Amino acid sequence: MGVTIIARRRIYWSLFLAACACLAAFVPLFLFIPKVGVSPAFLEGAGALKVFSLGSMKIPSHYFAGAGVGLCALYAALALALILFSFRKTASTEVFFFAFWVLSVGFEVSRLGAFALAAGGGTTYMQVAGARALLFTRYAGYLALFTSGLYASGFRNEKLGAVLSVVLVVALGLALAMPINTGSFAPTLEIRAGYAQLNATLMVIIGLVTVANFFYAAAYKGERAYRLVALGAAALIVGYRLLVSQWHPALMLTGFALIVAGSWLFVSRLHAYYLWQ
Repeated sequence: MGVTIIARRRIYWSLFLAACACLAAFVPLFLFIPKVGVSPAFLEGAGALKVFSLGSMKIPSHYFAGAGVGLCALYAALALALILFSFRKTASTEVFFFAFWVLSVGFEVSRLGAFALAAGGGTTYMQVAGARALLFTRYAGYLALFTSGLYASGFRNEKLGAVLSVVLVVALGLALAMPINTGSFAPTLEIRAGYAQLNATLMVIIGLVTVANFFYAAAYKGERAYRLVALGAAALIVGYRLLVSQWHPALMLTGFALIVAGSWLFVSRLHAYYLWQ
């Protein structure tokens, strides 16, 4: 059984409110950063403390990394607000799964949670649990975006709840199977996972296949709109990677601009396409 437009609206509202909660959680977590000091021992010990120099001013990397988390939460709330506004009377399965990817970006706030746990003397078990939660949301987000591309390229399964459940189960399995390098922090404030190269390669492959699916949809359906959607998907994926993997302000701002522009192109072109279906 498919998901009705009314049910989708309720889901979009739930996702939007969850994104707003992530944005609200960001504020106290970010304000906690100055209390830790300019040289957190656990970041120094992991070789994850960098410094941004602006003239005579030197700013530690964890301040910028924390601000990057805020950009992620802000993006999620804005993008889901756009989906809520655009898809009031139209339905798009591609956008349905895309919305879950958007929320996963908001959950990057868990990076600040891991930072607070490490700074506050949280147990190793708690830190590992936080790291796995972050991995789960990232895997679930990527797989939801991949599923969006599958539906664009011709995949048909009206049981969207069942498909989403498969996405979540697979993401959970991957997150639990991935080893965590306790005590090994990245400058972006996340605890490093094992098999980092394999993990990054997997994410790149999923991203490339997702973009390819949208280009295939353009050829398969003969719709120019899907070429623009594919370009939007490419931009938002690159922007996301910059936003979550870098601490330098110029790179993060570039990532934020790309993810916002790509998401607008993705949502607006699909809205225009489905409006006339």
